[in-house]
Amino acid sequence: MGLKEWFSSKLKMKRWLVFMLVGIFFVSYSLAKIFSMEILELSSAIKYGIVFVVGCVCVVFSYIMSQRQLLMAIAEATTKSNGKTLNIKKMLYDKKAIDKGIKIVVIGGGAGLAAVLKGLKDYSNNITAIVNTASGGNSEDVMTKEFGILPPNDIRQSLVALSSSEEKMQELMKYRFKTGNLKGQNFANLLLIAMNDICDKNFAKAIQDTSEVLSVTGKVLPVTLDKTNIGAILKDSTRVIGEDNITDKVLIRKSPIEKVFLQPSVCEPAPGVIKSIKEADLIVIGPGSLYTGIIPNMLLKEVADAIKRSEALKIFVSNIMTEPGQTDNYKVSDLINAIHEHVGKGVMDYCLVNESNIMPEYIRRYNEEGSELLELDKSGIKATGVRIVVSDLATTDGKGFIRHDSKKLGKAIMTIVCDNMDIRKDKRAFEAYMIRSKMNSNKKKKKSILLQPLKVINTTKRRDD
Repeated sequence: MGLKEWFSSKLKMKRWLVFMLVGIFFVSYSLAKIFSMEILELSSAIKYGIVFVVGCVCVVFSYIMSQRQLLMAIAEATTKSNGKTLNIKKMLYDKKAIDKGIKIVVIGGGAGLAAVLKGLKDYSNNITAIVNTASGGNSEDVMTKEFGILPPNDIRQSLVALSSSEEKMQELMKYRFKTGNLKGQNFANLLLIAMNDICDKNFAKAIQDTSEVLSVTGKVLPVTLDKTNIGAILKDSTRVIGEDNITDKVLIRKSPIEKVFLQPSVCEPAPGVIKSIKEADLIVIGPGSLYTGIIPNMLLKEVADAIKRSEALKIFVSNIMTEPGQTDNYKVSDLINAIHEHVGKGVMDYCLVNESNIMPEYIRRYNEEGSELLELDKSGIKATGVRIVVSDLATTDGKGFIRHDSKKLGKAIMTIVCDNMDIRKDKRAFEAYMIRSKMNSNKKKKKSILLQPLKVINTTKRRDD
């Protein structure tokens, strides 16, 4: 910024610079008079003392106001809104706001939950992951029965996603011993078992202590400490227990899922879950397996009620592809309606939907497995009362799997957050400024060669038709 810009009428800095010069003059004048007097009379000392105090007040006040005006100009330029009512002194270098950011709760399970956590940890370290703990069967049942810990897979993925050394942490947490008596055992499972014993079978504390040992940013909470299982009633009235059995029965009987439930049906939320939801500024639900990863978390009445009562912004992230045995032939509106049918309305304000031009060869691989792109049915979504935000969110990994790109996902979510912030509140203005600064610094220089060029889409445009 040049000298001319500093004195422009738009910045409104001249008055405070002039006021500061006046203060400096008063301070200098009073000191000069006092030190030049051979005999310091009481009346003169009082007079010049008052001038000195007035000068100091002018200097300090003009400095504060000039900094306030500068930050207001930054906030206004960044958020394109009037910041005149901001209380800048409360947000000036607010280290707590910078370090913690907004309070975020992410609810879900599996790789979808991990993708959201990876994307959001760039914008806040005050993230709480609430993970599904209903047993999925097979190896997880063994862990639950033999060692008395809840299914660890989603917990492990969340810890990895929130780690500052993500690649090394993932390698460590996925490691299986290759020789000896521990051959085939997973390191993360053994770590959680050991920590659970150290914490006197308090699994919630075991996860917390594990997070501290691994220097994980944020918190990972099981939705409940009660041992639960997932059950489903199919449209042909077949009753199935266990995640693996549900998918198998649906595929075998060709009867879609009508309803899912927890067994036992009544269980208590884990300590800290409801408190985190109540204090959240942002609640993100999904993506993930609809009936075995997302909905089970909200089948706890206290959790669903807390989400509905929360004043936080609530965003549901839609899956990209259908899931065989769970969401065959589903549209995006079917996902929303299924959640509403199980827990009622009021758990989401926005639905974030992917619209990327993915190379056909990747989609064909999914088609061969019985999966297809979820259809974006705007009229159906509009009927649910949930607002739509469409963005380019997809990427493909080296194995040809179509995933949510964590960076794109995080940026799309935080763009919605910024658009809904009331920046007339000083804390919110500063948070919006910090978030937009991070979004600009996180821009990718190169586009993925695995995706075709995307159509020009406004990522924050509300689709009402």
